[in-house]
Amino acid sequence: MDWRRYFSSYKGALRENKIWRVLALGLVISNIVLSAMAFSTRDTIVQVPANLSKEIRVGLNVGDRSYKESWGLFFAMLLGNVTPKTIDFVLERTGKYLSPSIYQDTLKDMYAQAQQLKTNNLTITYEPLEVDFDEKTGRVLVKGLALMRGAYGAPQTLARTYELGIEVRDYQPVLSYLASYERKEEIEVGKDQKDQKNKPASGGAGGPARSHR
Repeated sequence: MDWRRYFSSYKGALRENKIWRVLALGLVISNIVLSAMAFSTRDTIVQVPANLSKEIRVGLNVGDRSYKESWGLFFAMLLGNVTPKTIDFVLERTGKYLSPSIYQDTLKDMYAQAQQLKTNNLTITYEPLEVDFDEKTGRVLVKGLALMRGAYGAPQTLARTYELGIEVRDYQPVLSYLASYERKEEIEVGKDQKDQKNKPASGGAGGPARSHR
């Protein structure tokens, strides 16, 4: 059949018109479906954080294990390295990430610890040695050594563990749980280290800390 001749006829023109109408309707429907999918799908962001060597994935309200470990390490380093001059800055930065459910109680404790640190003129440095993830609680455990120096007396080394609950809201990390535990380290030459039971300790400001849920 000579299609060119056929479509140039009146009957062919009517059929061609119907074909284009069906195609146009199909394109409209496909555009509507694609638009709906685009608006309903939340992006997954892939990042490689500075303090970890592997990539992380974070959605609107969800983050993978690497994401939580990365932010847990960040908070542990922030809270664990303080001086009387920097403690106010540390409290301000940490407060921006606190969940509303623990905001008041946590800041109250942290300000009390900050005052103790200033009064005793303490400087604390923290060296993280291990980052773990508790599958049961979904919390990050940062284990390391804290070195406390004061104006008087010998420096004191403590084995300190930070326990942090990291959530994601609108792609942003939220600190929903914060506690730390420590024990003294026996560092005398020729003396075996003796394990002591973990006990609640400061959250990076030198004073007693509480667990916040």
